[in-house]
Amino acid sequence: MEAASPAHAAVSADIPRRQVDFEFDPAKVPLDWYRDDVFVSTFLDALSLLFPEGERFFVESVKKLRHHVQDPDLAAAVEGFIGQEAMHGKEHRAFNAMFLAQGLTSSVRLERQLEGLLDRVRRDLPAPSRLAATCALEHFTAMMAEASLRHEGMRDGMHATIRPLWVWHALEENEHKAVAFDVYRAAGGGYVRRVGIMILTTLIFFAFTAWVHAHFLAQRNVLWKPWRWVRGATHMWIYPGWFTRLVPAYLSYFRPGFHPDDRDTRALLATWRERLFGADGELRDNLRGVWVPGAKVA
Repeated sequence: MEAASPAHAAVSADIPRRQVDFEFDPAKVPLDWYRDDVFVSTFLDALSLLFPEGERFFVESVKKLRHHVQDPDLAAAVEGFIGQEAMHGKEHRAFNAMFLAQGLTSSVRLERQLEGLLDRVRRDLPAPSRLAATCALEHFTAMMAEASLRHEGMRDGMHATIRPLWVWHALEENEHKAVAFDVYRAAGGGYVRRVGIMILTTLIFFAFTAWVHAHFLAQRNVLWKPWRWVRGATHMWIYPGWFTRLVPAYLSYFRPGFHPDDRDTRALLATWRERLFGADGELRDNLRGVWVPGAKVA
């Protein structure tokens, strides 16, 4: 078991479930909604396809072992985590329905394949390993989310009607980034399992994401036309290389004693909470209510 330290106590119980409502009109959103670039747009579509089923898997994995949690703050954080992930699944299903309506019909079959893959993981891996896989994938989402909040260049290429979904999701991924990890640790999860499952999860995650992305590019008739997508691939992996920049943060996961809160994002989160949901917040009109464990706020 990896030892807990006072500096890495359970995250604040203040992990709210924000009831939000976004509208995605297939007639108003371009297919290439990120910088008019087919490669990056379909890559992000591929990520979105994974979120609803993936986040359901995360919630199941945490619920399965939350009986090990004794800390009341962490128990409350788990409730917030479950609420946030449920909302993410709901809104990404709406987003996915938009690109299905726009013609990416292969998404139906690909989501069924994802369901089959996750069912096999549920069948073949014990509960601690499923939670370790959740920790690994939560590390991916936290890395990408933090980068998108810190760097305007990652956000400003998004179509104005799409950006709110991804920014809200990024905020909440960082709010609950340590919850699954802390439950894993409370359940006695150790270093060897954690890093071994990270290696396996990395291989499966990138292979399946590439599979979905390739199908989307093929349906757009550009998979075998690299001149159509080399600009986007360069943008992602070479310059400015948003994903390449995440490598050091990814490797930090393999350090003994790692904890998600090693990267202090408290000030970043405070800034974005106010920017999005403060009195004059950008997303106040999308907010239908807020639930915090133990309280109800309108």
